[in-house]
Amino acid sequence: MSKIRSLLDRRTSQVITLVVVLYIVIFLHVSNSKFDRIFRSDKTHLPTTSHIDGLNLKKCGLQTKNIEDLRDQLSFAFPYDPQARIPRRVWQTWKVGTDSMDFPSTFRRYQEDWTVMAGDSFEHSLVPDDHIEPLLENMYAEVPLVLKAFKEMPATILKADFLRYLLLFARGGIYSDMDTIPLKPFDSWPSLNKHKMKTLRKENSPIPFKSSKNPRVPDEEPGFIIGIEADPDRADWNDWYARRIQFCQWTIQSKPGHPILRELILNITATTLYSVADTKSQSKSLIDLSYVNDYNVNYRDKRGLNETYPHEEAKKSTNIDGTDIMNWTGPGIFSDITLEYINNLIAHNPDVALLNGNLDATSEEVDPKSTRKFYKKISTSLQSNNVVPWEFFSLMTKPALVDDILVLPITAFSPDVEQMEAKSSKDEMALVKHMFEGSWKSEADNNAGH
Repeated sequence: MSKIRSLLDRRTSQVITLVVVLYIVIFLHVSNSKFDRIFRSDKTHLPTTSHIDGLNLKKCGLQTKNIEDLRDQLSFAFPYDPQARIPRRVWQTWKVGTDSMDFPSTFRRYQEDWTVMAGDSFEHSLVPDDHIEPLLENMYAEVPLVLKAFKEMPATILKADFLRYLLLFARGGIYSDMDTIPLKPFDSWPSLNKHKMKTLRKENSPIPFKSSKNPRVPDEEPGFIIGIEADPDRADWNDWYARRIQFCQWTIQSKPGHPILRELILNITATTLYSVADTKSQSKSLIDLSYVNDYNVNYRDKRGLNETYPHEEAKKSTNIDGTDIMNWTGPGIFSDITLEYINNLIAHNPDVALLNGNLDATSEEVDPKSTRKFYKKISTSLQSNNVVPWEFFSLMTKPALVDDILVLPITAFSPDVEQMEAKSSKDEMALVKHMFEGSWKSEADNNAGH
C-alpha cells in the first residue's frame, strides 16, 4: 500500500513539475513573441522627423502593442510624465574614471566643483568610456536599433553628442560637458527654484498665436531646459555659426522621456544607419523612402544645394568634418529639432502658453539690442502663420517658457564669452561656465579637405 502511495505521489509530483515547466515555456514564448513583435530591429520603421504636419508630437505615445515605429518604441520604453519632478542627478562623461592616473588634473578640479555643488541633494555620475556600452545596453535593451546606431557611429564626437541625449532621455537630470564648471547652487536655477518660476508665470501673460485658445500655464517644473549658445545678430552670421539662433547642448537639463529628446534620438539613429558605410543598403528598407534625404547627412546645410558634392558617399572616420558633426548630432540638428517641436506644439495644441518677458515694452523707445527689435516680425509670424520664429529667442536677457520648455538667455551657460550680449560669470543669470577645452574640432578640420 505504501509503495502504491509512493508511486502516486511521485507521479503527482511529476505532473505538477510538467505543468509548471509547460507554463514557464508558454509564458516565455508569449513574452518573447510580444517583444520580438515590438522591438525587432529588422522590422522597425524609421519615420521622418521633418514632414510631420499631421502628427501631434506632444501627444505621441503607445497606441498599440504591435509597435513597428521607432518613435512609438521610444515612447513606450520611456514614457514622458510632465507632472514628475526633474531628477536630481548630474551626468558627465570622460575617457577614464576619476580614479585613473590619466584623468586630467584640470578636469579633476572641474569635476570636484560639480561634486561639491551636487552635495547630498543630487547624485553625480561620471561615466568613463568603458562603462558606456554596458550602461546603454541596460537602458536601451528594448530598442536595439538605437544601440546599433550608437555602436556604428564612425567618430567619437558623434557618440559623445548622442550619449548625452540618450542618458537624459532614459534617466533625466542635468548633463554638462567635462570642461564646464557650475557657478550657482542647483536650487537657484530657474527650473528648480519655485519662486523664480512663479515670478516668471505671474509677470508674463501668454502671447497669442493664430490658433491659441485658453492657454494653460503649467505650474509644475519645466520638462526641458536649454540655453542659447549663439545669437550672432550680424549680417555675416552664416560664415561663423550653424544656425542664426543656436541652442546650447554642452549643458542640458531634462525630465526623462521628453519628446524633444525622442525626436532627436529618432533623427540621429536614422541618420547614422543611412549614412554609414556598412549598414546603408540594409537600412534603406527601414526608412520612409518618400523623404530619404532627410536622413542623408550629406544633404544638410549648404551641401544640399551643392550639385558637385558626393551626396551618396558613405561616412567614415576619415571623411567626417565639422559640418557633419554640427548637422548630425551637434548644435545644428539640436536647434532644428527643438524649433520644429516648438512649432509642432502650437500647430496642434491651442492651449499651449508662450511666455516671453523679453517682448514687454519698457519704454516707447525700442532698444536695438533687445528682443523687442523683432516684435513686429514675431507678432506677424505667430498670429498669421502660427509659427514661432527664431527671433522669438534672440537678444534675450530673461528666460522664456514655451509650454514645458524653458529657454535661458545666453548668459546662463555662456558667460564671459564677450560677444553676443553675454554677460559675466558674476551675473545673476550665469549658471554654468564653459571652458572650451574640447578636442574634436581640430580633427574635424583636418578631415575637411577629404
